Amino acid sequence: MVNPEVRRVLQLQILFTLVAVIAAAAWGGVDSPLPGSILVGGAAAFLPALAYARIAYARRRISPAELMRAHFIAEAVKFLLTVVIFGVVALFFKNMSVPALVIGYLVAASAYWFGLLSKN
Repeated sequence: MVNPEVRRVLQLQILFTLVAVIAAAAWGGVDSPLPGSILVGGAAAFLPALAYARIAYARRRISPAELMRAHFIAEAVKFLLTVVIFGVVALFFKNMSVPALVIGYLVAASAYWFGLLSKN
């Protein structure tokens, strides 16, 4: 299972994304493409991070070489999944706001830094 520090970062990603979605809905209106674009951008950061956590921390008490290999595989999956998500969005969701999509991604990705800065 995922360790507490990683779980905290994933929870922060969800929290930051939801706060950004609520702010976008308040600013641009619920019917505007902003909240949905930010939500999808946040999901484009969260889902690959979740996959990374599941792969990298699938087994406990393994050798350093196996742990490093698991992290390399997890990072490759995370990168490819991120590219696929953005590709699917570009192909099938034409009414997305690209700046809001990128902002949603960056807001969720910033949770890594806040997770490192916070102790609890």
